[in-house]
Amino acid sequence: MSFFRKLERRLQPLAVPHLLPAILLGQVFFYIVRMFGLMDISVLEYSWMRVATGEWWRVFTFAFYPEGCHWVLYAFGVACTYFLGNVLEHEWGTLRFNLFLITGWLLTIGAGLVMPPAVLSNVFIAGSLLLAFAYYQPNYVFQLYLVFPVQVKYLALLSLVGYTLVFIGGGWAAQLSAGAALGNYLIFLGPSMWRDVKSGRRRLSWHAKLRAERREASAAGPRHRCVVCGKNSDTHPHEDFRYRADDRCYCEEHLRAVIAGEKQNHP
Repeated sequence: MSFFRKLERRLQPLAVPHLLPAILLGQVFFYIVRMFGLMDISVLEYSWMRVATGEWWRVFTFAFYPEGCHWVLYAFGVACTYFLGNVLEHEWGTLRFNLFLITGWLLTIGAGLVMPPAVLSNVFIAGSLLLAFAYYQPNYVFQLYLVFPVQVKYLALLSLVGYTLVFIGGGWAAQLSAGAALGNYLIFLGPSMWRDVKSGRRRLSWHAKLRAERREASAAGPRHRCVVCGKNSDTHPHEDFRYRADDRCYCEEHLRAVIAGEKQNHP
């Protein structure tokens, strides 16, 4: 993370506000273009083999390629992506959020080099926004389709299941796109997650040590026990136990009785 802080200080003047809304606006535009059949938007798709033949614009335009689904689902997805990005930009700052988007873009381009004919998608980059949001606010409740309340951590878990299925049975293109998105997520949040894991280990170790000490103390019996009534420091933790010169322990009540008896015997 210190590397990111140094990089941010150097690149801060280059921060571009509202980068994600601009990308989403471009995607909505081309979704409408495709819906009305105004042009073949496949020219926007990214394939390194096509780029190598001179169609260089594809390394930029694939970010604007819209997902193919019903317009209701698409509108909901765009609204969710905008919300997630807005929260993350507020959490990280504009520059780091810019770097998150740009790194996902660069990793996707790099993944295309592994399988040049594969047509890679940007949809998994949007999925990485959900995973990042769930890391910071796991208990945030989404009103899914404005009806069903669902905590975002469960949506993130469902998303991870989807990534897993892609890696198990998806094609090369989907696997490379998903790998680039997950790599982006791990680059930015992996160090924080590792610190959380180490902190959790320390907490577990401390609790285990505390439980062991309690078990040892329980096995050894109570620390103080009244020789008269049998009260002890375990059953009466707020009792004030005292010892006499004969090294015998008394509770408050019987200590007063012993002292009173001694005064009567020695007026």
